[in-house]
Amino acid sequence: MDHVFVRMPSAQFKIDLLQGSLLTLHPERRPRASLTQSDTMVMQVDDVERHRLQDLGAKIYDDVQFEVLPGGLGGGLQDGPAAPMALGNLKDVIEQIGAPEAWERSRGRGVSIVVIDTGVHADLREIGLDRRSAIDLADAYRGQVWADDNGHGSMCAAIAAGSSVTGRYDGVAPEAQVLSARTNLKSVDLYRIYDRLMRQRQQGLLEGPVVATNSYGLYVCDSPDVMPDDHPYMSIVEDAIASGIFVCFAAGNNHHSGLCEHQADQCGPNSIWGPNSHDDVFSIGTVDRLLTNCDTLTPHADSSRGPGEWAKRFFKPDCVAPTYGEVPWGSVYRRMGWWGTSGACPQVAGLAALILSVAPAASPAQVAQLIRETCSGLPLGSNCVGSGVIDCVAAVDRAVRDWSVA
Repeated sequence: MDHVFVRMPSAQFKIDLLQGSLLTLHPERRPRASLTQSDTMVMQVDDVERHRLQDLGAKIYDDVQFEVLPGGLGGGLQDGPAAPMALGNLKDVIEQIGAPEAWERSRGRGVSIVVIDTGVHADLREIGLDRRSAIDLADAYRGQVWADDNGHGSMCAAIAAGSSVTGRYDGVAPEAQVLSARTNLKSVDLYRIYDRLMRQRQQGLLEGPVVATNSYGLYVCDSPDVMPDDHPYMSIVEDAIASGIFVCFAAGNNHHSGLCEHQADQCGPNSIWGPNSHDDVFSIGTVDRLLTNCDTLTPHADSSRGPGEWAKRFFKPDCVAPTYGEVPWGSVYRRMGWWGTSGACPQVAGLAALILSVAPAASPAQVAQLIRETCSGLPLGSNCVGSGVIDCVAAVDRAVRDWSVA
């Protein structure tokens, strides 16, 4: 019996469903109403119940399983001997995107970064106890958010907001607050996380600017038919952005090797799907230390290409960020040839935190446009690298000049 989203045709339908006059359900299968979307519920139904609800005018959407990388959790990352492409570390990447110079004006203080991922390991030193939010947004892992059986979420947290005061490396925004939103990467669970995130803000329990980083996606080679663009999960992400939350997504790792086998030196065909390609989210690809993703000698040729399945106003990816070398992974450190677009996304989350720390009133659309406009251009097609590689110092300088309240 599957979890599904039920979008209801009327307020009376919702009342009847909750009161049990439409379906006779066991108490354990009682519908769960959204905290922020009055027309949506999550529930378990069998085929007979599904068809009855549809006959009564409800629209049913299936639960969708996302992945953090092709091949399952942790798959696709290049671990092992220190090949030339794996030399370097998070410090080198942070310097390459100009974060240390930006810290002279902003370090992310006052901004919360929500890491929606496999969790954050309790022993990840880069995120000190004083910067770990007590807010628990999780559903499937309620009460277990400061754990990470995989390591992927810990990597993303360290890249976005790590601090060398407590660990080995600084991330992009070393004074930002971190919320660990541990998830099983199903759309129902992700929906509940965003639902709770918005409710926390509505109730004044989470103050200040908020950034959400999402390093997962649909790993397929053709347009997937599992998620329409009006799916409740996408709708609640849109609502989160409309409420002022900056949301970034990894573009995906679908292009060259293994899964899709497209030509490495070509900026097509499209391989950015679903939510990761939405106009209102910031979609980020990756490049190697030489700032290319068109070389078969590095895994960065897997970085997904645009223009993006759902994109209409902004071709995807919006920008790119370098990923290579040693990086925190769970409670340890791993040396890898790349971190996938998964490791690029939290760099943008950290950059957004730097900007919002000095310009807290800036909207998500304004922050996204500023980042695009201050990227350093690259001699590759826009469907490969978007506007270019992110430039933290240029972006923060522009925010201070144009928007700072100081």
